[in-house]
Amino acid sequence: MPQVTRPAKGLFSPRTVDKVEIARRASDGVAGGSRARAAAFLTALAARVKPQSVRSTPRAEKSRSPRPLCRGVAAALALVLCLGSTPAQAREADFRRFTDYLWLLLGAGAGFVTHESGHLILDGVLGTEPTFVPTYLGPFPFFAIQPSHIRNNQQRYAIAQAGFMMEGIYSELILGLDPHLREHHHPFLKGMLGFHIVLDIGYAVTGLANVGPAQSDVNTMARGLGVPPWAIGLMLIVPALTDTYRYFVPDSRWAPWVSLGGKLTMLGATLAF
Repeated sequence: MPQVTRPAKGLFSPRTVDKVEIARRASDGVAGGSRARAAAFLTALAARVKPQSVRSTPRAEKSRSPRPLCRGVAAALALVLCLGSTPAQAREADFRRFTDYLWLLLGAGAGFVTHESGHLILDGVLGTEPTFVPTYLGPFPFFAIQPSHIRNNQQRYAIAQAGFMMEGIYSELILGLDPHLREHHHPFLKGMLGFHIVLDIGYAVTGLANVGPAQSDVNTMARGLGVPPWAIGLMLIVPALTDTYRYFVPDSRWAPWVSLGGKLTMLGATLAF
């Protein structure tokens, strides 16, 4: 009776450690986002993996050959790599120094000053003699710039929306001159843009929820136009959300127009109503 040499345990040649290392390095390449290096390692794996020889006997021919299984494993791993890996996305520019965060806060402060200066400039132009009055947003104390002599509701609305108008101007300048701001190291500009987005979304939420003090910009604008506060909330949230989208997707074609349309609508309401 002829003797049959059984295959050695395992599907790989004696250099199993080398092949496992190749597979491990391929996996690391995928985890790091390098599809090309992972594909090169897979090619090396397929070339170096060879099954043990088996004597040709009827019993051995009926048994499953290791070669198709090895190729199947390599093909399955390649499929996982192709489906699981995605093209590299633009990443946020690193803030590596403490001064970067200081510039970010200074940018947010500049956005706040720009917003409030819009109210004061229009107050001065219209001669409304503004005063600072204390107010509260929930448990948090704050202040409001309240005109003393308002002649009509058109002035009331115009002065209240002047801060958002200033935000709209500088946000369009920032995103228009540097659409890929997210990829660049400009913490001051990011602070200004972040203040614009956070403040407008916050005001929009208070309008949609119908909360906040009577002196708030949202409630003052609503009284000036004779509309409910949620309508002002909608006017604010559309530009804020689209500007956020523009920051993360700088090549969008529709978002700049939607954002600009929302800002012009808010400004145009001054003349329309």
